[in-house]
Amino acid sequence: MNRPNLPSLVFIILFIPILLILSVVSAFAFETADEYYSHASAFRGCTNSECHTEFDAAKSSFLHEPVVSGECDECHTGNYPNKYGLVNDQGLTCLKCHTKIEHEVQSSKFVHGPVESGDCISCHDAHGSGRKFLLNEPYSDLCSSCHNLKGLYSGASIHKPVKDGNCGLCHDVHASNYKSRLIDIGANLCLACHDDMVSGMTAEFVHEPLIKSGCTDCHDPHSGKNRLRLKVNTDKLCLTCHEGKRNEIEQYTIKHAPASEGKCIECHSPHYSSNQYLLKDKVDKLCFKCHKDKEIWKQRRFQHGPVVQGNCSACHNPHGSDNAFVLRLAFPHKFYTAYEKGKYDLCFNCHKEAMITTKMSKTVTDFRNGEINLHNLHVNREKGRTCRACHNIHASDQYDHLREGFMFGTVNIPIYYFKTETGGKCVPGCHKERKYDRVKKVENKN
Repeated sequence: MNRPNLPSLVFIILFIPILLILSVVSAFAFETADEYYSHASAFRGCTNSECHTEFDAAKSSFLHEPVVSGECDECHTGNYPNKYGLVNDQGLTCLKCHTKIEHEVQSSKFVHGPVESGDCISCHDAHGSGRKFLLNEPYSDLCSSCHNLKGLYSGASIHKPVKDGNCGLCHDVHASNYKSRLIDIGANLCLACHDDMVSGMTAEFVHEPLIKSGCTDCHDPHSGKNRLRLKVNTDKLCLTCHEGKRNEIEQYTIKHAPASEGKCIECHSPHYSSNQYLLKDKVDKLCFKCHKDKEIWKQRRFQHGPVVQGNCSACHNPHGSDNAFVLRLAFPHKFYTAYEKGKYDLCFNCHKEAMITTKMSKTVTDFRNGEINLHNLHVNREKGRTCRACHNIHASDQYDHLREGFMFGTVNIPIYYFKTETGGKCVPGCHKERKYDRVKKVENKN
C-alpha cells in the first residue's frame, strides 16, 4: 500500500476549507444591484434554519416589531451596495416609524449626539435584546461608554437613580428643551419622586432657589459627601448665598451660637414654611426649644408686649449683636446707671423717652404722685435705677411687670406692689413703704 505524498496531504488539509469558504461567500455575495434587490424582495421571513439564525425570536426577551412580523425590508431598504441595505443616517429609517421621537427631536433645543447623527444602533439593538427598549447594555453601562461618569460616583452618598444606573429617570435619552436634556425643569423634576415635598411647595413662603432653579443649588443630583448630598457643608451652605448675613454675623462682638456655628436650619426651614423668613415655628416656640427655662414666662399673669406676641426678636437679634444678651439696641444692665441719652434706645423704640426726661407731667406716665413723674425720679439721676431694677422685662405675676424681687449683690431683695385705681403702694426691701396717687398727691414720711 502506497503512502500518500506529504506535501499533497498538507495542500488538501489547508486548501479544501478555503474552497468551502469561498463557495459560501460567492453564494451570498452580490455583484450587481439586481442580485441584491432580487435577494431582498424574494420573500419575507429572513430568519430560518439556514439564514440569519442569530435573529431568532426565541433568543431575545424584547424584539423589534418588524423582526416579529418578518418585515425586514421595512428597515433594509438602502440602495446597493450599502452594507446590510441600510442608509447611512439610521435616523431616517428609525424615525419613519418612531414619529413621536421625531417630533420630540424637531421641537427640542437639546438633542442627544447619537440621535442627532442618526446613530440609533449605538444604544439600541435593531433586532432584539434582553433589555427593555432594545438597549444594547444596561443604562449605566450604556451611558458610561461615552460619558465619563466617574465623578458622579465619587461621593459617599449616591443618589438612588444613579446607583441603580437609571439615568433615564431624570434625563431624556433622545431630546429635551431643558439643559442636560432633563425631563422637567427645576423642582418639578425632583418632586416626581419626592412627593412628600409637593404639599409644602404650596406654603406661603418657599425658599427662592427652589422656585428659580430647583433643588440643585444646594443638592448634588448624583452623589455627595453626606446623606443629603449637599454641595457644601451645612455650616457654610446658607452663607454662600446669604453673603450679607454672613458679613453681619462676622462683625458682631456677641454672636448667637446657631448663627455663628452655621446651624441655620435649627430655626429656618431650607425648603418652605408658613412663617416669614422660612422659620420652622413661631419665634417664641423656636427660642424656647433651647431656652427651656424661659418658657415659664408664658404662664405669668402679666407679660411684656413682645412676650404676649411671641416675638422675642423684637428685642433680641437672633443672629448677633454688640449689646449684651444679643439685644438689638442699647440697654443698661447694671442696677445703678446714670441716665444718658442713647443708653435706653431699646426701651424707647416703643416707649416715649419723655417718660424719663420729663419731671412734671399729667400725661406721659401713670406712675405719678400728683404731677411728679416717678419714672424720672427713679431713673434720671446720677445714681439712677435702670428699668430692670424694678420691672421684669419679660413677665411677672405683679401688676405693671413689677418684679417679685431683685438680686443686689448676693442678696435677693423682695418687692411687694399693690395697685389702686388711681395709684398704688410699693413695699420693697430697699426703702420704706411708699404710696402714690395721680389724682391726690400722697405725702410719704421719710
